[in-house]
Amino acid sequence: MKIKTTLLKLVTAGIDAFLLLFAFMLTMGLTSSVHEHSLFFLQITTSIALYATCLVVFVISFYLFRIFHLIDQRNFFTQTALHFVRVVRYLFITASITLMGTLPFVYYNADKGDAPGLIFIALAFVLVPLAIAAFISVMEKILINSIKFKQENELTI
Repeated sequence: MKIKTTLLKLVTAGIDAFLLLFAFMLTMGLTSSVHEHSLFFLQITTSIALYATCLVVFVISFYLFRIFHLIDQRNFFTQTALHFVRVVRYLFITASITLMGTLPFVYYNADKGDAPGLIFIALAFVLVPLAIAAFISVMEKILINSIKFKQENELTI
């Protein structure tokens, strides 16, 4: 029985397609702001932060596809997979850091529009990648133990 990761690949590709659409919409919004001469510093920093986050998520998707390939080959409990999992964890931390660049713009809009709850919603979006990184850290420890167990079993045979 071969392990199939088709659903995981489709979900990852769907997230990538959504991010491409998001980046396109962000580009269109920036272009219209430039044409209307209504672009200001916080919009530029927020846009840079969002583009950087999109780039980080695309790199995460690349490593996820490599992990899915290892799973399909039944070769997941190896040092290579452990390296990929570590890279994905660090990339999620990087995504959280790049998303922090949106907080000044959110604060400006919350102050201007008298909506203090908007700051908490933005903080939730910034902290979600950190929560995923914490979960991946736990999975990394489980993977380390599994690799050790597999190596011990190979030595006893």
